[in-house]
Amino acid sequence: MSAPASPTIAVVGAGGLGGPLVWALTAAGARVVVCDPDVVELSNLQRQVQFATADVGRAKAAALADEAARRGVADRVRAIAARFDATTADAIAGAADVVVDGSDSPATKLLVGDWAIARGRRHVVAGVLRWGGTVFSGAPGAACFRCLFEDEPDDAPSCADAGVVGAACAVIGGLAARAALALARGDAGDAGSILVVEDLRRPWAPRRARFGRRSGCRTCFPQVATDAHPS
Repeated sequence: MSAPASPTIAVVGAGGLGGPLVWALTAAGARVVVCDPDVVELSNLQRQVQFATADVGRAKAAALADEAARRGVADRVRAIAARFDATTADAIAGAADVVVDGSDSPATKLLVGDWAIARGRRHVVAGVLRWGGTVFSGAPGAACFRCLFEDEPDDAPSCADAGVVGAACAVIGGLAARAALALARGDAGDAGSILVVEDLRRPWAPRRARFGRRSGCRTCFPQVATDAHPS
């Protein structure tokens, strides 16, 4: 894969992770398409530092794009006030070199990974909770996000349920941006692995777990899944 001079990166989610992602990516010269269906709420402000009280009630994607404009990179950010799903994915990320999930939805994370593998795109799936988080890097031919997490968990806590420290969003968002930029440069050395930041309150170095493709994964091996469950 040749590295584009100014890659286009689709960012799914304009909240706690979306803000640091967009700031870091645009500062590195990337063009960003950011999507989010939600509006800014007062409770978001402690961890979504790209927003101010004046943004409450505004579409998150548009408010984040306006903040980018104040930082002098208005020409590098396009905002889409929509959810990333099967009906919108191609319009949002179809022209992107890399797609990054920074949403708070396990279902969306799996969908981003599925879409990226189906279309041969490099991708990053990031998550943050409490004091830590994870950054998964994916590319065609490597283990995918669904190889690791087969299905959406029934009892996965959300940020609203479990809480998130604002600093954790900044750290994980920055690491996700670094992973996305590496993939955009053509460096897929970390594809098929997940970087885990256990707890920012403790002096533990992040750890990276690598894993192989799961033989029954319906994303990596859709024909096997179809044969196993014929209609």
